[in-house]
Amino acid sequence: MRKILFSMLMAAVCGLANAGNVAVGYSDGQLAETGKYSVMGKGTVSAAIRVTPELVSRYVGADVNGVRVGLISTKYCDSLVVWIRETLDGEDIATAVIRRTDAQAPHAGWNDVLFKSSSYKIEEGKEFFVGFSFAQRYRETAVSVVGEPRANTSYLKRGKALDWEDISADGVVSLELLLGGDALPATDLKVASSSAVQQAPGVFNVSTLVTNRARLDVTDYDLTFSADGYSYTFTSDVVVPSGETVVVNTRLESVPAEVGFGNSLKVTASRIGNGEDAYPDDNTATVGVSLKRNVVVEEFTGTGCGYCPRGLVGMDKLHDRYGLSFVGIGIHQYNESDPMYPSDYKILGFSGAPQCLVDRDYFTDPYMGNGSDICDDFEAEMNKGAKLGVDVYAAYNEDCSAVDITATVITQEAFSGLSVGFVLTADSVTGTTSSWRQSNYYAQYPQNQLPEDMAQFGSGGEKGTSKFDWVYNDVAISTYKEGNNYEMPLADMPQYGSTTVNATLAMPTKAILSNAIKYDQVAANVFVVGSDGKIINAARFYVVDPAGVREMGATSDANAVEVARYTLDGRQIAAPQRGVNIIRLSNGTTKKVFVE
Repeated sequence: MRKILFSMLMAAVCGLANAGNVAVGYSDGQLAETGKYSVMGKGTVSAAIRVTPELVSRYVGADVNGVRVGLISTKYCDSLVVWIRETLDGEDIATAVIRRTDAQAPHAGWNDVLFKSSSYKIEEGKEFFVGFSFAQRYRETAVSVVGEPRANTSYLKRGKALDWEDISADGVVSLELLLGGDALPATDLKVASSSAVQQAPGVFNVSTLVTNRARLDVTDYDLTFSADGYSYTFTSDVVVPSGETVVVNTRLESVPAEVGFGNSLKVTASRIGNGEDAYPDDNTATVGVSLKRNVVVEEFTGTGCGYCPRGLVGMDKLHDRYGLSFVGIGIHQYNESDPMYPSDYKILGFSGAPQCLVDRDYFTDPYMGNGSDICDDFEAEMNKGAKLGVDVYAAYNEDCSAVDITATVITQEAFSGLSVGFVLTADSVTGTTSSWRQSNYYAQYPQNQLPEDMAQFGSGGEKGTSKFDWVYNDVAISTYKEGNNYEMPLADMPQYGSTTVNATLAMPTKAILSNAIKYDQVAANVFVVGSDGKIINAARFYVVDPAGVREMGATSDANAVEVARYTLDGRQIAAPQRGVNIIRLSNGTTKKVFVE
């Protein structure tokens, strides 16, 4: 199946370049990630769409002011010519060109090319062709074809001497008209597409693409989200300028359990303050629901590992950048003299240090990843999405000697052979004795030979000695183990199923480690392992103390928002309840509130 990239950001950027011009075509803003159309060596490639009267029926009298061309690549493309013709091989009625040497050079993605001296007016009942041509210096795969087949709409010409090919059976060319003028409708919103990530049972973060296909800006409108037995109306303050597409983010709470589990959720532009929508037939879209994907990165490290400073930097970068989406576990098994050495952690087969295991799928470097930045690997894994979700609550027992963990697993498809892992990690762990000092082989290199974030470890740097003091994050301090099992077996789960599991993990008792732990910076990490041994999804929750041992409500992020709410006994609730409620914030901290 062809991969399609719905480029929300690119759509918004293109709209800004040509505010007031409405994009109309068959591709609906879609751009392919890969393609198959090219010319061997040097040559000219042309692509076109047939503009039927039906496609532009609501825009009769409007001016075609330019053409929007979606390209996969322009590595060997020197110029891009756009044109309008009455027939595929006819004379150009309107044309424009952008060159590699121009300020607006051809580029991968959407290219908005405006006619400079003339435009084309749409006439009722008349069809025409709009297309583009480019010359290439080497074999190039630039033409984007997306979507479902649409008969007699998309064409390709490879080389000047060859005939046009009808490629409609493969989809439609990423090619759109840029329309303007007083003939455009005054008000016409389109809900282009919508996607939701289920953060927890009953909680959805929804992103909706809203396109303004009219001549007036829209500043006041409602989006209504609905399913059988559920409806919620959101009044948006995101302005939709004429000809532009914006992303409207909405948080849905108290959503019934069946919504997103086989029950279709829809979003509708239900009210427009500017007036009545001239064409309301495209005001509704189905919301595609997926489950939030958090990524487990288990790192093999230790204080005796001289090259592990780069792993410390890489893991801290993931920790700081991705928040609770990063389920980081630092496994200090390199040397037993390490005060953070976890004797009971599962042996995962690391071949050296520093090294990390991403979702128990592949080993890689915790600083560079498989390329030059571990963040690229992390985002690629995170963007895979998931058909299984995990929600976690964890609290200390009465004397803080153990942590009670409750995890809810929800599924969008049937699973068998699952197991659940539980690990406690601690942040801001450090000590004063020599065993806490981190070995450093980078001290032998000049600072200017190291990357900027590693220069501190080079000769003359702040940490540029053979050993240095460090504050460690994501340190594994306790793990589930029952006999020879390091994960708890889970019964087969049906499609749209939900189950809850519990585990109690003891806090460390070895004084050198337990005295270094800050109890308000301990996290419970829960991950679900598939029958193939790979982690399907995971979640992290910073442990709360209902008795008030830790300072509740402290947060360094003024923009943190509520992501979940619990009772004192760990039950998640969708709305405030009388008594003490525990609120989990988006930055991982928690706070207690009293609801009267």
